[in-house]
Amino acid sequence: MLAIEQRNKAYLAWINECNEYAIEDYVPFFVESSIVGYIHKNNINLFQSMEAIFVLSTIAGQAGITFEPRLNDFSSRTKAANDAAQIWYNSGVLSSWVGEQYDVSENFNSLSFFTIERAAASLLGIKKYGIHLNAWVQKEAGVFLWVAKRAMDKHTFPGKLDHLVAGGHGAGYRIEETLIKECAEEANIPTSLAQLARPVSLVSYVMDNHHKLQQDNLFVYDLHLDEGFVPENTDGEAEEFYLWPIEQVLACVATTRDYKTNCNLVIIDFAIRHGFLKPDEPYYHEICLGLRRRQDKFVLASDSSNE
Repeated sequence: MLAIEQRNKAYLAWINECNEYAIEDYVPFFVESSIVGYIHKNNINLFQSMEAIFVLSTIAGQAGITFEPRLNDFSSRTKAANDAAQIWYNSGVLSSWVGEQYDVSENFNSLSFFTIERAAASLLGIKKYGIHLNAWVQKEAGVFLWVAKRAMDKHTFPGKLDHLVAGGHGAGYRIEETLIKECAEEANIPTSLAQLARPVSLVSYVMDNHHKLQQDNLFVYDLHLDEGFVPENTDGEAEEFYLWPIEQVLACVATTRDYKTNCNLVIIDFAIRHGFLKPDEPYYHEICLGLRRRQDKFVLASDSSNE
């Protein structure tokens, strides 16, 4: 059995990996006077080459990129942003096209300045939101967690382990609506059952992913399922499901790279809330702080140049 200190050190390593970035490698992306994203300096040329859409600008003493001045409302920005995304996709800069729009705003539930194709969101370094569902079963032997194996033809993380239900939060949906939609698509969980899921946490992180900034916020739900429930994938994104004891899940997180990267953080959060990690254990404090404070640290660091 893996020693507690070694196990928790592995959990902390996942948190650190999901928060690796260098703010000096990025420039702000502005809309009006608000910073809504960060663009890697290696990608500035992708924006400079579209003079009818993007321009270099300095706002509040910070040099960055913004929309060409005539693009000054939601509709014109959205059209221009998606025209740019289509060009990037056609040229191979974007390797996939999801066909789903993401809101672009300063913070969750703030005014949306425009929407953009999901596949282009990280190129702009905007804040993104999604849901992850821990579907768990209480057996006589203990707590079990449903695990999905992603289909091998998935564009991202093919064949990796995943939560039973997880998905991005598209424009025009409330979080609960996203949860219900994803439950139906990914595990054939009926609405009446999905509505029993409890919102329990938020996991956030900031990471450099191949010169694209991921500022991700995951709304976490727990759903206690009966032993008789068997999930069924309806959208082709999962090829198998497993019901594993929590000890097996946690060992997998601590000793392998089998899970999709951000799932590790959500599972660690589950372990904390259900008492499988305890306050007197090594790294407990650092783990708890690391799961949901790194974006605040990122924003403060980036704003320090204004002081």
